[in-house]
Amino acid sequence: GLTNFKGIQEMGVICGGGMVLCLVPMLTLLPVLLMRGRRQNALDAKSVRMESKRARLEELWMRRPGWVVIATLALCGAAVTQFHKVYFDYNLLNMQSKGLASVAYAKKLLYSTNSITVHTTNMDGSVTEEVKLRDYGQSVLFAAVVADSLQQARQFEEAAEKLPSVAAADREDREKSEPMYQILTEDQSPKLQRVREIKGLISDVQFARADPHPVDLNDFGTTLYSTMGYMLNARDDEDTKKDHPELAAQFQSLHDAIGALRIKMFSGDPEIPRRLFTYQRAFFDDIHNTFRALQEQDDTTGLRPQDLPPSLHNRFIGVTGQYRVLIFPKKDIWQRDNQTEFINQLRAVLPADRVTDTPVELYEYETLLKDSYQNAALLALGAIAIMVFLHFRSVACVILSLLPVAIGATWMVGLMGKAGIPFNPADIMTLPLVIGIGVTNGIHVLNRFAEEQDPGILARSTGKAVLVSGLASMTGFGSLILGRHQGLQSLGILMTIGIGTCMVAGLTFLPALLNILVRRGWTLQIKRPGSDNAKSLPDPEEPR
Repeated sequence: GLTNFKGIQEMGVICGGGMVLCLVPMLTLLPVLLMRGRRQNALDAKSVRMESKRARLEELWMRRPGWVVIATLALCGAAVTQFHKVYFDYNLLNMQSKGLASVAYAKKLLYSTNSITVHTTNMDGSVTEEVKLRDYGQSVLFAAVVADSLQQARQFEEAAEKLPSVAAADREDREKSEPMYQILTEDQSPKLQRVREIKGLISDVQFARADPHPVDLNDFGTTLYSTMGYMLNARDDEDTKKDHPELAAQFQSLHDAIGALRIKMFSGDPEIPRRLFTYQRAFFDDIHNTFRALQEQDDTTGLRPQDLPPSLHNRFIGVTGQYRVLIFPKKDIWQRDNQTEFINQLRAVLPADRVTDTPVELYEYETLLKDSYQNAALLALGAIAIMVFLHFRSVACVILSLLPVAIGATWMVGLMGKAGIPFNPADIMTLPLVIGIGVTNGIHVLNRFAEEQDPGILARSTGKAVLVSGLASMTGFGSLILGRHQGLQSLGILMTIGIGTCMVAGLTFLPALLNILVRRGWTLQIKRPGSDNAKSLPDPEEPR
Protein backbone atom coordinates (compact mmCIF):
# COMPACT_ATOMS: atom_id res chain seq x y z
CA GLY A 1 0.00 0.00 0.00
CA LEU A 2 2.97 2.36 0.35
CA THR A 3 4.33 1.84 -3.18
CA ASN A 4 3.88 4.18 -6.15
CA PHE A 5 2.15 1.70 -8.48
CA LYS A 6 -1.61 2.01 -8.18
CA GLY A 7 -2.31 -1.61 -8.99
CA ILE A 8 0.11 -2.80 -6.31
CA GLN A 9 -1.37 -0.31 -3.84
CA GLU A 10 -4.86 -1.69 -4.40
CA MET A 11 -3.62 -5.27 -4.17
CA GLY A 12 -1.93 -4.46 -0.86
CA VAL A 13 -5.07 -2.85 0.56
CA ILE A 14 -7.32 -5.70 -0.60
CA CYS A 15 -5.02 -8.50 0.58
CA GLY A 16 -4.07 -6.76 3.82
CA GLY A 17 -7.68 -5.88 4.58
CA GLY A 18 -8.78 -9.41 3.73
CA MET A 19 -6.22 -10.86 6.14
CA VAL A 20 -7.53 -8.63 8.92
CA LEU A 21 -11.11 -9.63 8.18
CA CYS A 22 -10.12 -13.30 8.33
CA LEU A 23 -8.21 -12.71 11.56
CA VAL A 24 -11.23 -11.33 13.41
CA PRO A 25 -13.47 -14.45 13.19
CA MET A 26 -10.46 -16.67 13.80
CA LEU A 27 -9.82 -14.97 17.15
CA THR A 28 -13.48 -14.66 18.14
CA LEU A 29 -15.85 -17.11 16.46
CA LEU A 30 -13.49 -20.07 16.13
CA PRO A 31 -12.68 -20.27 19.88
CA VAL A 32 -16.39 -20.12 20.70
CA LEU A 33 -17.12 -22.97 18.30
CA LEU A 34 -14.29 -25.00 19.84
CA MET A 35 -15.72 -24.49 23.35
CA ARG A 36 -19.03 -25.96 22.17
CA GLY A 37 -17.37 -29.16 21.02
CA ARG A 38 -16.33 -32.26 22.88
CA ARG A 39 -12.85 -32.38 24.34
CA GLN A 40 -10.52 -35.11 23.16
CA ASN A 41 -8.64 -36.25 26.24
CA ALA A 42 -6.21 -38.53 24.51
CA LEU A 43 -4.80 -38.87 21.04
CA ASP A 44 -5.99 -41.81 19.03
CA ALA A 45 -3.59 -44.55 18.04
CA LYS A 46 -3.16 -43.25 14.49
CA SER A 47 -2.18 -39.78 15.70
CA VAL A 48 0.30 -41.29 18.14
CA ARG A 49 1.92 -43.30 15.36
CA MET A 50 2.16 -40.22 13.12
CA GLU A 51 3.76 -38.17 15.89
CA SER A 52 6.21 -40.99 16.50
CA LYS A 53 7.16 -41.04 12.82
CA ARG A 54 7.63 -37.28 12.73
CA ALA A 55 9.72 -37.47 15.91
CA ARG A 56 11.99 -40.14 14.43
CA LEU A 57 12.32 -38.10 11.26
CA GLU A 58 13.25 -34.98 13.20
CA GLU A 59 15.89 -36.92 15.13
CA LEU A 60 17.84 -37.28 11.89
CA TRP A 61 18.85 -33.62 11.97
CA MET A 62 18.42 -32.84 15.67
CA ARG A 63 21.15 -35.35 16.63
CA ARG A 64 23.60 -33.69 14.27
CA PRO A 65 22.74 -29.98 14.32
CA GLY A 66 26.24 -28.94 13.29
CA TRP A 67 26.09 -30.99 10.13
CA VAL A 68 22.66 -29.52 9.34
CA VAL A 69 24.04 -25.99 9.63
CA ILE A 70 27.04 -26.87 7.47
CA ALA A 71 24.85 -28.55 4.85
CA THR A 72 22.49 -25.57 4.82
CA LEU A 73 25.33 -23.11 4.32
CA ALA A 74 26.79 -25.33 1.58
CA LEU A 75 23.44 -25.37 -0.25
CA CYS A 76 23.25 -21.58 0.12
CA GLY A 77 26.73 -21.27 -1.36
CA ALA A 78 25.77 -23.50 -4.29
CA ALA A 79 22.62 -21.41 -4.82
CA VAL A 80 24.60 -18.17 -4.81
CA THR A 81 26.69 -19.46 -7.72
CA GLN A 82 23.50 -19.49 -9.83
CA PHE A 83 22.45 -15.92 -8.98
CA HIS A 84 24.14 -14.45 -12.07
CA LYS A 85 21.81 -16.46 -14.30
CA VAL A 86 18.69 -14.84 -12.86
CA TYR A 87 17.48 -11.69 -14.60
CA PHE A 88 14.31 -9.66 -15.05
CA ASP A 89 12.54 -10.44 -18.33
CA TYR A 90 10.80 -7.27 -19.50
CA ASN A 91 9.45 -8.88 -22.69
CA LEU A 92 5.68 -9.16 -22.23
CA LEU A 93 5.40 -11.50 -25.23
CA ASN A 94 7.21 -14.16 -23.20
CA MET A 95 4.44 -14.02 -20.59
CA GLN A 96 1.54 -14.72 -22.92
CA SER A 97 -0.09 -18.09 -23.48
CA LYS A 98 1.90 -20.40 -25.72
CA GLY A 99 0.45 -20.69 -29.21
CA LEU A 100 -1.57 -17.49 -28.91
CA ALA A 101 -2.32 -16.34 -32.45
CA SER A 102 -1.77 -12.64 -31.78
CA VAL A 103 1.67 -13.30 -30.27
CA ALA A 104 2.64 -15.64 -33.10
CA TYR A 105 1.73 -13.07 -35.75
CA ALA A 106 3.45 -10.26 -33.84
CA LYS A 107 6.68 -12.26 -33.84
CA LYS A 108 6.16 -13.20 -37.46
CA LEU A 109 5.82 -9.55 -38.45
CA LEU A 110 8.84 -8.60 -36.37
CA TYR A 111 11.20 -11.36 -37.44
CA SER A 112 9.79 -12.26 -40.86
CA THR A 113 12.33 -13.18 -43.53
CA ASN A 114 11.16 -13.97 -47.04
CA SER A 115 13.61 -15.93 -49.12
CA ILE A 116 13.21 -16.31 -52.86
CA THR A 117 15.38 -18.94 -54.50
CA VAL A 118 16.08 -18.64 -58.23
CA HIS A 119 17.48 -21.56 -60.16
CA THR A 120 19.31 -20.31 -63.26
CA THR A 121 20.61 -22.86 -65.72
CA ASN A 122 23.47 -21.89 -68.02
CA MET A 123 23.63 -22.71 -71.69
CA ASP A 124 25.30 -26.07 -71.03
CA GLY A 125 22.74 -26.86 -68.35
CA SER A 126 25.37 -27.68 -65.74
CA VAL A 127 25.40 -24.68 -63.39
CA THR A 128 22.58 -23.60 -61.11
CA GLU A 129 22.65 -20.20 -59.42
CA GLU A 130 20.61 -19.38 -56.30
CA VAL A 131 19.67 -15.86 -55.33
CA LYS A 132 18.09 -15.31 -51.92
CA LEU A 133 16.31 -12.13 -51.00
CA ARG A 134 15.68 -11.25 -47.36
CA ASP A 135 12.90 -8.93 -46.29
CA TYR A 136 13.19 -7.92 -42.64
CA GLY A 137 9.99 -7.43 -40.70
CA GLN A 138 8.49 -4.30 -39.23
CA SER A 139 7.77 -3.76 -35.56
CA VAL A 140 4.09 -3.48 -34.68
CA LEU A 141 5.01 -1.05 -31.89
CA PHE A 142 5.97 2.57 -32.50
CA ALA A 143 6.55 5.76 -30.58
CA ALA A 144 4.56 8.91 -31.19
CA VAL A 145 5.50 12.58 -30.83
CA VAL A 146 2.91 15.34 -30.62
CA ALA A 147 3.59 18.49 -32.68
CA ASP A 148 1.73 21.78 -32.63
CA SER A 149 2.20 22.63 -36.32
CA LEU A 150 3.11 21.06 -39.64
CA GLN A 151 6.55 22.64 -39.58
CA GLN A 152 7.22 21.31 -36.11
CA ALA A 153 5.99 17.86 -37.13
CA ARG A 154 8.43 17.87 -40.05
CA GLN A 155 11.27 18.94 -37.75
CA PHE A 156 10.46 16.10 -35.35
CA GLU A 157 10.26 13.66 -38.25
CA GLU A 158 13.61 14.68 -39.71
CA ALA A 159 15.34 14.69 -36.31
CA ALA A 160 14.06 11.20 -35.49
CA GLU A 161 15.08 9.71 -38.84
CA LYS A 162 18.72 10.56 -38.16
CA LEU A 163 18.81 8.38 -35.04
CA PRO A 164 20.49 4.96 -35.40
CA SER A 165 17.72 3.21 -33.44
CA VAL A 166 14.98 4.43 -35.81
CA ALA A 167 13.94 2.16 -38.67
CA ALA A 168 14.32 4.82 -41.40
CA ALA A 169 17.95 5.41 -40.51
CA ASP A 170 19.23 2.36 -42.41
CA ARG A 171 16.98 2.39 -45.47
CA GLU A 172 18.87 2.10 -48.73
CA ASP A 173 16.15 4.09 -50.46
CA ARG A 174 16.03 6.80 -47.79
CA GLU A 175 16.45 9.53 -50.40
CA LYS A 176 13.47 8.17 -52.31
CA SER A 177 11.16 7.94 -49.31
CA GLU A 178 9.22 11.04 -48.39
CA PRO A 179 7.58 11.18 -44.94
CA MET A 180 4.06 12.53 -44.85
CA TYR A 181 4.82 15.82 -43.11
CA GLN A 182 7.66 16.52 -45.51
CA ILE A 183 5.24 16.14 -48.41
CA LEU A 184 2.73 18.49 -46.77
CA THR A 185 5.27 21.24 -46.02
CA GLU A 186 7.65 21.15 -49.00
CA ASP A 187 7.32 23.18 -52.20
CA GLN A 188 4.89 21.14 -54.26
CA SER A 189 5.23 23.13 -57.49
CA PRO A 190 7.38 20.50 -59.27
CA LYS A 191 4.88 17.78 -58.35
CA LEU A 192 1.96 19.88 -59.50
CA GLN A 193 3.73 20.37 -62.83
CA ARG A 194 4.25 16.62 -63.08
CA VAL A 195 0.55 16.06 -62.35
CA ARG A 196 -0.36 18.46 -65.17
CA GLU A 197 1.91 16.59 -67.55
CA ILE A 198 0.37 13.24 -66.61
CA LYS A 199 -3.13 14.63 -67.02
CA GLY A 200 -2.19 15.91 -70.47
CA LEU A 201 -0.83 12.53 -71.50
CA ILE A 202 -3.88 10.54 -70.40
CA SER A 203 -6.60 13.12 -71.07
CA ASP A 204 -7.61 11.38 -74.32
CA VAL A 205 -7.39 7.85 -72.94
CA GLN A 206 -10.76 6.16 -73.11
CA PHE A 207 -11.51 2.56 -72.16
CA ALA A 208 -13.91 0.35 -74.05
CA ARG A 209 -16.56 -1.40 -72.09
CA ALA A 210 -15.44 -4.65 -70.51
CA ASP A 211 -16.11 -7.85 -72.43
CA PRO A 212 -19.32 -9.31 -70.95
CA HIS A 213 -18.60 -12.82 -72.26
CA PRO A 214 -16.97 -15.60 -70.19
CA VAL A 215 -13.24 -16.11 -70.57
CA ASP A 216 -12.11 -18.36 -73.42
CA LEU A 217 -9.72 -20.71 -71.63
CA ASN A 218 -7.93 -21.84 -74.81
CA ASP A 219 -7.16 -18.32 -76.04
CA PHE A 220 -6.26 -17.17 -72.55
CA GLY A 221 -4.05 -20.22 -72.01
CA THR A 222 -2.15 -19.49 -75.25
CA THR A 223 -1.59 -15.89 -74.17
CA LEU A 224 -0.31 -17.01 -70.79
CA TYR A 225 2.03 -19.53 -72.39
CA SER A 226 3.57 -16.81 -74.52
CA THR A 227 3.92 -14.59 -71.47
CA MET A 228 5.82 -17.35 -69.67
CA GLY A 229 8.30 -17.40 -72.54
CA TYR A 230 8.83 -13.66 -72.22
CA MET A 231 9.47 -14.08 -68.49
CA LEU A 232 12.16 -16.69 -69.15
CA ASN A 233 13.84 -14.49 -71.77
CA ALA A 234 13.86 -11.57 -69.38
CA ARG A 235 15.21 -13.73 -66.57
CA ASP A 236 18.06 -15.11 -68.70
CA ASP A 237 19.17 -11.70 -69.95
CA GLU A 238 22.88 -11.34 -69.11
CA ASP A 239 22.59 -7.74 -67.97
CA THR A 240 19.65 -8.56 -65.75
CA LYS A 241 21.39 -11.52 -64.10
CA LYS A 242 24.55 -9.50 -63.54
CA ASP A 243 23.23 -6.12 -62.43
CA HIS A 244 19.74 -6.90 -61.11
CA PRO A 245 19.56 -10.43 -59.68
CA GLU A 246 16.51 -9.46 -57.61
CA LEU A 247 14.68 -8.58 -60.84
CA ALA A 248 15.61 -11.96 -62.30
CA ALA A 249 14.13 -13.57 -59.22
CA GLN A 250 10.87 -11.70 -59.73
CA PHE A 251 10.71 -12.81 -63.38
CA GLN A 252 11.16 -16.41 -62.26
CA SER A 253 8.50 -16.02 -59.59
CA LEU A 254 6.05 -14.58 -62.13
CA HIS A 255 6.82 -17.42 -64.55
CA ASP A 256 6.07 -20.00 -61.84
CA ALA A 257 2.85 -18.24 -60.84
CA ILE A 258 1.59 -18.17 -64.44
CA GLY A 259 2.43 -21.85 -64.83
CA ALA A 260 0.48 -22.70 -61.70
CA LEU A 261 -2.48 -20.67 -63.01
CA ARG A 262 -2.48 -22.57 -66.33
CA ILE A 263 -2.48 -25.89 -64.48
CA LYS A 264 -5.43 -24.75 -62.40
CA MET A 265 -7.28 -23.43 -65.47
CA PHE A 266 -7.20 -26.76 -67.27
CA SER A 267 -8.01 -28.86 -64.23
CA GLY A 268 -11.62 -29.29 -65.42
CA ASP A 269 -13.25 -27.20 -62.70
CA PRO A 270 -16.41 -25.63 -64.23
CA GLU A 271 -16.14 -22.65 -61.88
CA ILE A 272 -12.81 -21.50 -63.36
CA PRO A 273 -14.26 -19.45 -66.31
CA ARG A 274 -16.72 -17.64 -64.03
CA ARG A 275 -14.09 -16.83 -61.42
CA LEU A 276 -11.67 -15.56 -64.07
CA PHE A 277 -14.44 -13.39 -65.53
CA THR A 278 -15.22 -11.93 -62.10
CA TYR A 279 -11.56 -11.15 -61.50
CA GLN A 280 -11.21 -9.65 -64.97
CA ARG A 281 -14.12 -7.26 -64.42
CA ALA A 282 -12.79 -6.19 -61.03
CA PHE A 283 -9.29 -5.72 -62.45
CA PHE A 284 -10.38 -3.51 -65.33
CA ASP A 285 -12.77 -1.55 -63.12
CA ASP A 286 -9.84 -0.76 -60.85
CA ILE A 287 -7.76 0.42 -63.81
CA HIS A 288 -10.62 2.59 -65.07
CA ASN A 289 -11.07 4.17 -61.65
CA THR A 290 -7.33 4.83 -61.32
CA PHE A 291 -7.17 6.61 -64.68
CA ARG A 292 -10.32 8.55 -63.90
CA ALA A 293 -8.81 9.72 -60.59
CA LEU A 294 -5.67 10.86 -62.40
CA GLN A 295 -7.66 12.68 -65.07
CA GLU A 296 -9.73 14.49 -62.42
CA GLN A 297 -6.77 15.27 -60.15
CA ASP A 298 -6.74 18.86 -58.85
CA ASP A 299 -3.50 20.50 -60.06
CA THR A 300 -4.26 24.03 -58.87
CA THR A 301 -3.18 23.72 -55.23
CA GLY A 302 -0.83 21.44 -53.33
CA LEU A 303 -1.76 18.68 -50.93
CA ARG A 304 -3.20 20.02 -47.66
CA PRO A 305 -4.01 18.24 -44.38
CA GLN A 306 -7.73 18.52 -45.07
CA ASP A 307 -7.20 16.70 -48.37
CA LEU A 308 -6.05 13.54 -46.62
CA PRO A 309 -8.47 10.57 -46.60
CA PRO A 310 -10.45 10.31 -43.34
CA SER A 311 -8.50 7.24 -42.25
CA LEU A 312 -5.18 9.11 -42.47
CA HIS A 313 -6.55 12.41 -41.21
CA ASN A 314 -8.05 10.87 -38.07
CA ARG A 315 -4.88 8.91 -37.37
CA PHE A 316 -2.37 11.74 -37.68
CA ILE A 317 -4.34 14.92 -36.90
CA GLY A 318 -6.17 15.33 -33.60
CA VAL A 319 -9.39 17.16 -32.87
CA THR A 320 -7.33 19.97 -31.31
CA GLY A 321 -5.33 20.45 -34.51
CA GLN A 322 -2.13 18.87 -33.18
CA TYR A 323 -0.15 16.45 -35.32
CA ARG A 324 0.99 12.95 -34.51
CA VAL A 325 4.40 11.81 -35.75
CA LEU A 326 4.94 8.04 -35.78
CA ILE A 327 8.48 6.75 -35.23
CA PHE A 328 9.22 3.06 -35.78
CA PRO A 329 12.16 1.34 -34.08
CA LYS A 330 14.79 -0.47 -36.08
CA LYS A 331 15.32 -3.23 -33.51
CA ASP A 332 13.04 -5.51 -31.51
CA ILE A 333 11.41 -3.02 -29.15
CA TRP A 334 10.20 -5.79 -26.82
CA GLN A 335 13.80 -6.30 -25.71
CA ARG A 336 14.66 -4.02 -22.79
CA ASP A 337 18.06 -2.88 -24.10
CA ASN A 338 16.60 -1.91 -27.48
CA GLN A 339 13.65 -0.25 -25.77
CA THR A 340 15.91 1.83 -23.52
CA GLU A 341 18.16 2.86 -26.40
CA PHE A 342 15.21 3.84 -28.59
CA ILE A 343 13.47 5.94 -25.92
CA ASN A 344 16.63 7.63 -24.64
CA GLN A 345 17.66 8.66 -28.14
CA LEU A 346 14.22 10.07 -28.88
CA ARG A 347 14.15 12.01 -25.61
CA ALA A 348 17.62 13.40 -26.35
CA VAL A 349 16.61 15.09 -29.63
CA LEU A 350 12.87 15.65 -29.07
CA PRO A 351 10.87 17.19 -26.20
CA ALA A 352 10.83 14.40 -23.62
CA ASP A 353 7.32 15.21 -22.43
CA ARG A 354 5.96 14.79 -25.98
CA VAL A 355 7.42 11.34 -26.67
CA THR A 356 4.70 8.80 -25.93
CA ASP A 357 2.83 5.69 -27.11
CA THR A 358 3.33 1.99 -26.42
CA PRO A 359 7.16 1.71 -26.10
CA VAL A 360 7.24 4.60 -23.62
CA GLU A 361 4.26 3.24 -21.71
CA LEU A 362 5.83 -0.21 -21.46
CA TYR A 363 9.17 1.24 -20.39
CA GLU A 364 7.71 3.37 -17.61
CA TYR A 365 5.14 0.76 -16.55
CA GLU A 366 7.63 -2.09 -16.19
CA THR A 367 10.19 0.11 -14.45
CA LEU A 368 7.62 1.33 -11.93
CA LEU A 369 6.25 -2.19 -11.44
CA LYS A 370 9.66 -3.72 -10.74
CA ASP A 371 10.73 -0.89 -8.42
CA SER A 372 7.41 -1.00 -6.56
CA TYR A 373 7.62 -4.72 -5.81
CA GLN A 374 11.23 -4.37 -4.72
CA ASN A 375 10.26 -1.50 -2.43
CA ALA A 376 7.29 -3.52 -1.18
CA ALA A 377 9.63 -6.37 -0.26
CA LEU A 378 11.90 -4.01 1.69
CA LEU A 379 8.93 -2.37 3.40
CA ALA A 380 7.47 -5.76 4.29
CA LEU A 381 10.82 -6.90 5.66
CA GLY A 382 11.15 -3.77 7.81
CA ALA A 383 7.58 -3.92 9.10
CA ILE A 384 7.88 -7.62 9.94
CA ALA A 385 11.17 -7.06 11.75
CA ILE A 386 9.58 -4.35 13.89
CA MET A 387 6.56 -6.52 14.76
CA VAL A 388 8.76 -9.50 15.64
CA PHE A 389 10.94 -7.30 17.83
CA LEU A 390 7.89 -5.91 19.64
CA HIS A 391 6.69 -9.48 20.22
CA PHE A 392 9.92 -11.10 21.45
CA ARG A 393 11.73 -7.93 22.61
CA SER A 394 14.94 -9.43 21.27
CA VAL A 395 17.11 -8.58 18.26
CA ALA A 396 18.37 -12.17 18.24
CA CYS A 397 14.81 -13.43 17.81
CA VAL A 398 14.29 -11.06 14.89
CA ILE A 399 17.36 -12.51 13.20
CA LEU A 400 16.35 -16.10 14.01
CA SER A 401 12.80 -15.63 12.72
CA LEU A 402 14.06 -14.15 9.43
CA LEU A 403 16.74 -16.80 8.86
CA PRO A 404 14.31 -19.36 7.30
CA VAL A 405 13.12 -16.66 4.90
CA ALA A 406 16.65 -15.66 3.95
CA ILE A 407 17.73 -19.26 3.42
CA GLY A 408 14.55 -20.21 1.59
CA ALA A 409 14.78 -17.18 -0.69
CA THR A 410 18.43 -17.98 -1.42
CA TRP A 411 17.56 -21.53 -2.38
CA MET A 412 14.63 -20.29 -4.49
CA VAL A 413 16.75 -17.87 -6.51
CA GLY A 414 19.43 -20.54 -6.93
CA LEU A 415 16.86 -22.98 -8.31
CA MET A 416 15.57 -20.23 -10.63
CA GLY A 417 19.06 -19.76 -12.04
CA LYS A 418 19.58 -23.49 -12.43
CA ALA A 419 16.22 -23.99 -14.16
CA GLY A 420 16.52 -20.83 -16.27
CA ILE A 421 13.41 -19.17 -14.80
CA PRO A 422 13.65 -15.34 -14.85
CA PHE A 423 11.70 -12.79 -12.91
CA ASN A 424 8.98 -11.07 -14.95
CA PRO A 425 6.24 -8.49 -14.32
CA ALA A 426 3.96 -11.27 -13.04
CA ASP A 427 6.18 -13.34 -10.74
CA ILE A 428 8.15 -10.40 -9.27
CA MET A 429 5.40 -10.21 -6.65
CA THR A 430 6.92 -13.32 -5.04
CA LEU A 431 9.42 -11.03 -3.29
CA PRO A 432 7.02 -9.54 -0.70
CA LEU A 433 4.76 -12.60 -0.66
CA VAL A 434 7.50 -15.09 0.19
CA ILE A 435 8.78 -12.80 2.95
CA GLY A 436 5.31 -12.41 4.48
CA ILE A 437 4.41 -16.10 4.27
CA GLY A 438 7.82 -17.55 5.07
CA VAL A 439 8.48 -15.51 8.21
CA THR A 440 5.53 -17.14 9.99
CA ASN A 441 7.46 -20.42 10.17
CA GLY A 442 10.21 -18.86 12.26
CA ILE A 443 7.74 -17.05 14.51
CA HIS A 444 5.78 -20.25 15.26
CA VAL A 445 8.95 -22.23 15.96
CA LEU A 446 10.33 -19.55 18.29
CA ASN A 447 7.03 -19.22 20.14
CA ARG A 448 6.86 -22.96 20.81
CA PHE A 449 10.53 -22.95 21.82
CA ALA A 450 9.89 -20.12 24.29
CA GLU A 451 7.10 -22.16 25.88
CA GLU A 452 8.99 -25.44 26.31
CA GLN A 453 12.69 -24.56 25.82
CA ASP A 454 12.83 -27.59 23.54
CA PRO A 455 13.94 -26.96 19.93
CA GLY A 456 12.16 -30.09 18.69
CA ILE A 457 9.12 -28.95 16.72
CA LEU A 458 8.04 -31.42 14.05
CA ALA A 459 6.48 -33.97 16.41
CA ARG A 460 4.40 -31.32 18.17
CA SER A 461 1.22 -29.62 17.09
CA THR A 462 3.07 -26.45 16.07
CA GLY A 463 5.35 -28.35 13.72
CA LYS A 464 2.37 -30.17 12.26
CA ALA A 465 0.56 -26.83 11.80
CA VAL A 466 3.59 -25.30 10.06
CA LEU A 467 3.83 -28.33 7.75
CA VAL A 468 0.13 -28.44 6.87
CA SER A 469 -0.07 -24.65 6.45
CA GLY A 470 2.95 -24.63 4.15
CA LEU A 471 1.63 -27.51 2.05
CA ALA A 472 -1.78 -25.82 1.79
CA SER A 473 -0.18 -22.58 0.59
CA MET A 474 1.97 -24.48 -1.89
CA THR A 475 -1.14 -26.22 -3.22
CA GLY A 476 -3.00 -22.93 -3.60
CA PHE A 477 -0.24 -21.17 -5.49
CA GLY A 478 0.73 -24.36 -7.30
CA SER A 479 -2.67 -24.46 -8.97
CA LEU A 480 -1.55 -21.46 -11.02
CA ILE A 481 0.93 -23.74 -12.80
CA LEU A 482 -2.00 -25.39 -14.58
CA GLY A 483 -2.96 -22.09 -16.27
CA ARG A 484 -2.04 -21.27 -19.86
CA HIS A 485 -0.70 -17.78 -19.15
CA GLN A 486 3.07 -18.14 -18.81
CA GLY A 487 3.29 -15.24 -16.36
CA LEU A 488 0.86 -16.91 -13.95
CA GLN A 489 2.61 -20.23 -14.47
CA SER A 490 5.94 -18.74 -13.43
CA LEU A 491 4.26 -17.07 -10.44
CA GLY A 492 2.86 -20.42 -9.34
CA ILE A 493 6.23 -22.13 -9.78
CA LEU A 494 8.19 -19.52 -7.83
CA MET A 495 5.66 -19.26 -5.00
CA THR A 496 5.53 -23.05 -4.65
CA ILE A 497 9.31 -23.26 -4.56
CA GLY A 498 9.69 -20.24 -2.26
CA ILE A 499 7.11 -21.39 0.29
CA GLY A 500 8.51 -24.93 0.19
CA THR A 501 12.13 -23.86 0.73
CA CYS A 502 11.16 -21.50 3.57
CA MET A 503 9.13 -24.29 5.20
CA VAL A 504 12.01 -26.77 4.94
CA ALA A 505 14.44 -24.23 6.39
CA GLY A 506 12.01 -23.44 9.21
CA LEU A 507 11.48 -27.10 10.17
CA THR A 508 15.09 -28.26 9.84
CA PHE A 509 17.71 -25.52 9.98
CA LEU A 510 16.08 -23.32 12.65
CA PRO A 511 15.45 -26.17 15.17
CA ALA A 512 18.99 -27.44 14.59
CA LEU A 513 20.40 -23.97 15.18
CA LEU A 514 18.28 -23.59 18.32
CA ASN A 515 19.62 -26.94 19.50
CA ILE A 516 23.16 -25.60 19.21
CA LEU A 517 22.22 -22.41 21.03
CA VAL A 518 20.53 -24.37 23.85
CA ARG A 519 23.67 -26.42 24.34
CA ARG A 520 25.55 -23.16 24.75
CA GLY A 521 23.11 -21.96 27.42
CA TRP A 522 20.90 -19.61 25.34
CA THR A 523 17.25 -19.37 26.38
CA LEU A 524 14.19 -17.46 25.24
CA GLN A 525 11.47 -16.21 27.55
CA ILE A 526 8.26 -14.41 26.61
CA LYS A 527 6.30 -12.40 29.18
CA ARG A 528 3.61 -14.62 30.64
CA PRO A 529 0.18 -13.78 32.06
CA GLY A 530 -0.10 -13.11 35.82
CA SER A 531 -0.48 -15.97 38.26
CA ASP A 532 -4.18 -15.36 38.70
CA ASN A 533 -4.81 -15.59 35.01
CA ALA A 534 -2.63 -18.66 34.80
CA LYS A 535 -4.62 -20.38 37.52
CA SER A 536 -7.87 -19.69 35.75
CA LEU A 537 -6.73 -21.65 32.69
CA PRO A 538 -7.93 -25.28 32.63
CA ASP A 539 -5.36 -28.01 33.01
CA PRO A 540 -5.03 -29.68 29.61
CA GLU A 541 -4.31 -33.04 31.27
CA GLU A 542 -7.29 -32.92 33.67
CA PRO A 543 -10.26 -34.94 32.35
CA ARG A 544 -13.56 -33.15 32.09
